[in-house]
Amino acid sequence: MEINGISDGLVSNNTYDTLRMAADSAKFADALKEAQAKTESTATEKNTRATQVKLQEACQGFETMFLQMMYRQMRSTVPENDLFGKSHALKIFEEMRDDELMKSMAAGGGIGLGNMLYNQLEPQVLAQAKTQQ
Repeated sequence: MEINGISDGLVSNNTYDTLRMAADSAKFADALKEAQAKTESTATEKNTRATQVKLQEACQGFETMFLQMMYRQMRSTVPENDLFGKSHALKIFEEMRDDELMKSMAAGGGIGLGNMLYNQLEPQVLAQAKTQQ
């Protein structure tokens, strides 16, 4: 009888250990799934942010090009002084200076064209990025 009691105790103890291991495995599996979900959401957030930054840069670049073209047209309406004339080097310098001036103007907000484009294109670009993932 004692042998049966001891063996019954071992079986019940063995069952407890088995159940405990199964519960621990389930907890581990849940923790693993949660960690994977967090990693995927973090990766998605990073991709979304990268897409937003690229779109912002593209919109700012478009505004820069628009301002540069507008500034060149405005400069072409001003008559040149025939008395002193302009050397080729001076013309290149003025173009480079004007380009950098327009880049800094667009980076500082410009005329709002870049922000308007960004606000209009952001939902479409983000929706397209989500479908590609």
